[in-house]
Amino acid sequence: MKISLRFLLLLPMLAVLATNAAFWEFVYGPQVDQEPDAIKLYTYMLFAASMGCIVLYWRHIAPIMRLWILITLACIGGLMLESYGNWGLVMVYPHVFSKLLVLLILFGIYTFYRRFGMPPLRQLFNVLTIVLLADLLVFHRDSLSASAFVENERGYGAAAAYLFVPITLFNLNSYLVKGRISSLLFFFFCLPLIIFLQHRSVWIATAVAIPINVLLLRRVPGVRFSLPKLVMLIVLPAILGSIGVTAVVLDNPEIVQRLQDSIEDISNADKQGTGSWRLKQIESYMPLVQERPVAGWRLEGFEVPMQFYDPSSDQPMWADRTGHHFHNFYLDRAFYFGILGIMLVLVVPIISVVRRLLQRAPLVPETAAFIAYFFCLLVYSASYDWATYHFGMLGLMLASLPLRAPEPEPEYVPAMEVPQSIAEPLAPVTF
Repeated sequence: MKISLRFLLLLPMLAVLATNAAFWEFVYGPQVDQEPDAIKLYTYMLFAASMGCIVLYWRHIAPIMRLWILITLACIGGLMLESYGNWGLVMVYPHVFSKLLVLLILFGIYTFYRRFGMPPLRQLFNVLTIVLLADLLVFHRDSLSASAFVENERGYGAAAAYLFVPITLFNLNSYLVKGRISSLLFFFFCLPLIIFLQHRSVWIATAVAIPINVLLLRRVPGVRFSLPKLVMLIVLPAILGSIGVTAVVLDNPEIVQRLQDSIEDISNADKQGTGSWRLKQIESYMPLVQERPVAGWRLEGFEVPMQFYDPSSDQPMWADRTGHHFHNFYLDRAFYFGILGIMLVLVVPIISVVRRLLQRAPLVPETAAFIAYFFCLLVYSASYDWATYHFGMLGLMLASLPLRAPEPEPEYVPAMEVPQSIAEPLAPVTF
């Protein structure tokens, strides 16, 4: 009997996902607005392991990725020189350095899976689903009630809730391509759960991801949007959902009111809700960003006094020299590293995705889901900075993309027929 060991390919990606609270809460328990110091040390170990992977499997890295890695290492080296020249320490503020070092995780995941092949993604997302649900039931079950929903008590942080987005996309594709009813059930389980967790930024990201994913499925061979599939995907859930909503309204009208309030927060983001809070943070830091738009404040930015004040108490939102805790990926990179910092992270993935979409080769369902996930991540980035695992997921996406067009196979040229008079040896001539 032959035993498959492909499940071992899950370990690097699971190691990166373990930096999310949904995983480490099983070891350290739920924490309030901070992660344990051991997780920070663990993240630095991942940086070192990723660097080792890059060195060992350098020859498996595509040219554009090699250039990206070398530029990133040059930026890290330049930041170290700046740190040593101005503060006498090689790495004076690890908070700022980590914003560049975290790219090593992206490169490490990409390199590993380019060398050994993609992991079994169905198993990966099954494990991820089990962990997320177990964490919710063990540590946050109080949030699974109508009263918690009305009072906006969220079981997860946004980064953990966002993990349900790729799970939703992969289950949707599995149903549309292979017709698995179990995948359809998981899809309709995850979608309401995303709504119930009440992270409006995740709602918007999901609303962006699903149409893009369905559009990309047109490039996947074997996908047919047949009438039975559409009935199962749209009509049946609409009927059951209407019945469920009616029951909820009759029993708990506060839930509907809470949903309406959340939708109003989204439509009036500049005036109310957390959208208004984020807008005020952007306005507070925009003068500093405009002062150094190209390369940002870098290490000096860590010493800049807190610019954002709590609207309710008129006190600094966070203490000085603890980082500025931006709830916006673009603002975070623009403040610390300017426009170049944003380009350092996004240019190569965007080029790679566009190049893949311009190729005539068909997509596989997993690649379609990854690309949709990447596009919705660009939307999510307007509300939150990236978590560590986002870089791992991006590396996994890049590993699934051919970063350059395949070389054409050499044209077959039939061998020239040799004349019979030459092919056969001449008979000896006798006189």
